[in-house]
Amino acid sequence: MLKRITLKGEQKKVLFLPPTNPIQIKGVAGSGKTTVALYRAKHLLETQANLFKETKIVIFTYNKTLAAYIRAIKPYINGGYQKDSDEIKPKTPDGLNVQIVNFHSWAYHFAGIQYDQTIMQWTQVEVIENIINGLSSSTSNILDKSPEFFQEEISWMKGKLFKNKSEYLEAARKGRGTSDRVTKTDKEVIWVVYEKYNQELRNRGKVDFDDYAILALRKIESDPTFVPPYTHIIIDEAQDLNKAQILVISRLVDNETNSLSIIADAAQRIFKSGFVWSEVGINVRGGRTIEFKKNYRNSVHIARAALSLLDKEIDKSEFTNVETALKGGEKPKIAYYSDFDEQLSHLDDQLTVLRNSDNIQSTVVLHRSRNGVSQIKSFLDNNGFSTELVKSSQPVNYGSDSVKICTMSSIKGLEFNNVFILDLNDDIIPYPPGFIEEDDEFHISTERRLLYTCMTRARNKLFLFSSDKDNPSRYLKEIDSELLDDISPKSNSTASSNYDDDLPF
Repeated sequence: MLKRITLKGEQKKVLFLPPTNPIQIKGVAGSGKTTVALYRAKHLLETQANLFKETKIVIFTYNKTLAAYIRAIKPYINGGYQKDSDEIKPKTPDGLNVQIVNFHSWAYHFAGIQYDQTIMQWTQVEVIENIINGLSSSTSNILDKSPEFFQEEISWMKGKLFKNKSEYLEAARKGRGTSDRVTKTDKEVIWVVYEKYNQELRNRGKVDFDDYAILALRKIESDPTFVPPYTHIIIDEAQDLNKAQILVISRLVDNETNSLSIIADAAQRIFKSGFVWSEVGINVRGGRTIEFKKNYRNSVHIARAALSLLDKEIDKSEFTNVETALKGGEKPKIAYYSDFDEQLSHLDDQLTVLRNSDNIQSTVVLHRSRNGVSQIKSFLDNNGFSTELVKSSQPVNYGSDSVKICTMSSIKGLEFNNVFILDLNDDIIPYPPGFIEEDDEFHISTERRLLYTCMTRARNKLFLFSSDKDNPSRYLKEIDSELLDDISPKSNSTASSNYDDDLPF
């Protein structure tokens, strides 16, 4: 899984794009865009150093697990590529000596946020619930919405850096379906909740995760002596960052180079942030954007099944067309079980087959929630499998034979030979607390893209399991059945799913 590769064609071309001003790499899942970004960082280190100024590069990611994975593969990154020749002439040893960090970790330290100062998501919900219970409105029914609705709206508002109520009232709130269901009158009430929420945080001496970017930006703008610390910045999974976060990152690059390498795929946007480049003053139009259309990771059967799911998206205007580069392979396996225990039993069977055939290396099992991940790990540990949790606080040996276990939200940017996705039930995915209303197209779309992202992590084998055959996830019906191999048991016992509703992240 961890090895050196040789760049060719469009991938190699990225290395020789101008080392100044922003570039964007729009790439489909499996196109190698993250790996190419690392090779560009290596190339910049080798070619842009001079006696007068040190080349300092940072790679920003959205989540900690991707940052940890990049750190694991960076020893295999080599340089020495020639623009007009296939010969490789390394100037430095293999490896990538650059800072790799997820945005929130960087902002936490840069802004000087203290330990235990951050309010947790469940406490956020309690604070918001108390606020809306203490308000009344005769002009709007918006207070009937759940605390999670306001939590999401507040996050979006902070990401947009609204300075006052007028800016918020004038802003279009896209992404809640076919129309903006939040009226101007509703926004008046939401703004009251927003101000009271922020005041409550100040009273408690707390900040939330969305404040990290705001505090970092405030520190930069209030310091007339601030000097951008980096000559080149790589931003991976940029589609999941918000306006405030991108603005902060853009202030960290040397004015002389203004070198931002932005890697993004709109089809893999799994968070509800959203921005356009014009909002942050970054120009990546025309020749400053390269599209990677070929999927080199997934077998053609896995790619087609995942694309049949993605095809159900209403708005595909920002998506890059996918070209499958690999042939052969197996169809993804789908199975419907009566309960959680039966599902685990068949997971055991499939993993045993892989282990007995020496194909278990590079295997991951995914679940929508952390509680599900814990149950799966406990089961596999008790049944003699070596396991590792893929999470930010623990190092992971990606070259070992251990079965990796991870939440669906943390798998972004990683890839495995074998991928199992469990508990694909409609009361688990789409994640129930994420609904603002029953037909919340935005949430349904976001969760669909999350499943698409997870499916495209698989190189060779993909297994889609539901533990509730009477209520499988709606997304399983959206995948073209002719592209799947149904391995459901012929007879199932009746039992209830052992699912505990908890935070998925």
